[in-house]
Amino acid sequence: KYECTYCGKGFNRPSSLKACFDIHINSHTGEKPFVCPVESCGRSFSVLSNMRRHARVHTQTPLRQ
Repeated sequence: KYECTYCGKGFNRPSSLKACFDIHINSHTGEKPFVCPVESCGRSFSVLSNMRRHARVHTQTPLRQ
């Protein structure tokens, strides 16, 4: 079991336990290790899935007005 030293939240699921814990710690430390792959963008994220969702904005066709 992992326990957050900042807020005491416990993580005890065996599947991807360390990964979930690390993502949670990022919410306290402000660390954003996942950087948008588009060099001119420069945005970074604490959660990998959020970065992947963001990266799609660089490849989507703009909506017509």
